Amino acid sequence: MGVPSTLRMKLSTKNVHVGVKESDPNFGSVVPPIYPTSTYIFPSAREGALRFAGKSQGMIYSRFTNPTVSALEKRLAALEGGERAVATSSGMAAITLTFLHFLKSGDSIVVHKVLYGGTCEFLFHMAKRYGIKVRVVNFQDIRAVEQAVDESTKMIYFESPTNPLLEIIDIKKIVAVAKKHKIMTAFDNTFAPPPLQSPLKLGVDVVVHSLTKYIGGHSDMIGGAIIGSNTLIGELYARSYLFFGPTMSPFTAYLAMRGLTTLEVRLEKQSANAMKVALYLEKNKKIAKVYYPGLKSHPQFNLAKKQMSGFGSVVAFELKGGYKAGEKVANSVKLIDLAVSLGAVESLIEHPASMTHSELTPKERMEAGIGEGLIRLSVGLEDAEDIIADLKQAFARI
Repeated sequence: MGVPSTLRMKLSTKNVHVGVKESDPNFGSVVPPIYPTSTYIFPSAREGALRFAGKSQGMIYSRFTNPTVSALEKRLAALEGGERAVATSSGMAAITLTFLHFLKSGDSIVVHKVLYGGTCEFLFHMAKRYGIKVRVVNFQDIRAVEQAVDESTKMIYFESPTNPLLEIIDIKKIVAVAKKHKIMTAFDNTFAPPPLQSPLKLGVDVVVHSLTKYIGGHSDMIGGAIIGSNTLIGELYARSYLFFGPTMSPFTAYLAMRGLTTLEVRLEKQSANAMKVALYLEKNKKIAKVYYPGLKSHPQFNLAKKQMSGFGSVVAFELKGGYKAGEKVANSVKLIDLAVSLGAVESLIEHPASMTHSELTPKERMEAGIGEGLIRLSVGLEDAEDIIADLKQAFARI
């Protein structure tokens, strides 16, 4: 019967097999080897010239790519249903490279009012250095998105679910606005990697990831990725990636591939745990609001069911006691780790106002809807009852 082609493989199979067999033709390793090589021997000057011209696929220099990194890039492209991926040294490297490649001085970008803190820092405080205008609107209002577009607009950028409020944005509707005005869309899919969500299949042009989160999954690596068509990613690679130098190390690529092989089963368990925790939080009188797209009380619950195949492991909740209550709960957990990041095997808790979104001014946080008592919880693989018990004892201290 033979091995199915990459196009026909199901996601679980791609996560295990894509990029493996061709990565070690000499010994047939069942996992892609780590190649710590910096440079590669050309069999002839002619072959070297062909590789530099992009007419031959052989290796040149590991700032360009590396056999281990290349295997990861192939797997990431297959995972997202894209044609090509480039791996970067961090998620922020992927995000800023996307902005700096596709936007120039005089261009404008339309973004949702709630984004990852690092993205906000770049767009709200640094983009003006490069002459890039940023227009911030509520993407729940499609008319407002369209009104923010003008002749200078070259990109619409957003997340769904959003960080940290877990809003669900209608991807198809945003894509329709972009296509109508011939504008590209870029999307951060860190919070809902496949199989939870596939933005490229919904018409998005470029997807970025922090591989540090769900895909790595073990709190032991930092990495990012940009995924899309051969044309868009090929141009980004040749004109920007090679010269900005956001290179991923071979060992990091190895860790990311190890994480990918268990992504689907981890997501299933984490999502089930998160639902149990969210249901518990909804009944707690010390909590003003719970943000989790799997809850029927979530304002975009029906859209989440339509757009996603699962709801992920991140739950956010607003404590009635404000900043002091949020800080107290963060300091009082014992089982759950007080740390930023998400999607890992261990549960992580953080207080956005003092941590991930502290670079925003209080006014900017208020405009984004990020309360002073907001807590973001990334639910891990522990028993859900143990996670809930830890939260109970922390809540008892406020």
